[in-house]
Amino acid sequence: MAPATVGPEGAPHVMGGVALAAALDAMVLESELPPLWATIQFLSPTQHAEQLDIRCEQCGGGQSVGQWQAEVFVNGRPTHRVSAALGAREPAEQRLFATMPDVPQPDDCEPLIERRFGDPGSLYDQLEWRRAAYDPDAGTLAMWTRNLAELPSDSGWLAIVSDFFLGAHPDSWGGSSLDATFRFIQSGDPGWVLSVTQMAAFDRGIAHGSARHFDQNGRLLAISSQTGVLPRISRTEMLS
Repeated sequence: MAPATVGPEGAPHVMGGVALAAALDAMVLESELPPLWATIQFLSPTQHAEQLDIRCEQCGGGQSVGQWQAEVFVNGRPTHRVSAALGAREPAEQRLFATMPDVPQPDDCEPLIERRFGDPGSLYDQLEWRRAAYDPDAGTLAMWTRNLAELPSDSGWLAIVSDFFLGAHPDSWGGSSLDATFRFIQSGDPGWVLSVTQMAAFDRGIAHGSARHFDQNGRLLAISSQTGVLPRISRTEMLS
């Protein structure tokens, strides 16, 4: 299960975005409906997990949209709780109001070669990053990401990408997520995804912020937000 993990060497844990992607996939398979929205709470650690067990069920909804819930377990212990809405109202014309910022394309950005901490073969080894714009004083980061397996930019992959939220600022690196909310608009082709993250606030040791995710053609694919606990010692302090 190493490709699904992040964390310090010797103590890898399943990335929260991977658990969200797995729960979403389970609900899509069970409901046979497309995903719209999901939020996940991180209940307990998943160090050295070999398998995630997912239980999902419909808990409400109408003719077009179903409300669902899922629980994720490791060795019988609950580790994640997910609420979601799945479905669509058809026919409906698509209108995209959010626009991608004017940033360099991936080929015009330097590869981000700094290795994030983790065991060999972990999730970080499956990805490539290129930084398009960065302003830590404003709490903003625009980062291109792609998976080396050339997976499509579907709801599962975008849920994983969205969980790199705490990597958007040096003072939040190494923090731990409390929750994440993911809103799925549409899938994209395999390739680069631009995540535009805006940190909103650091308060009481907690980071709050949101992100929008675009394909290379500037189409909005997903929206996400997250709350995370800041590390006791920030990267800025470590390097000072």
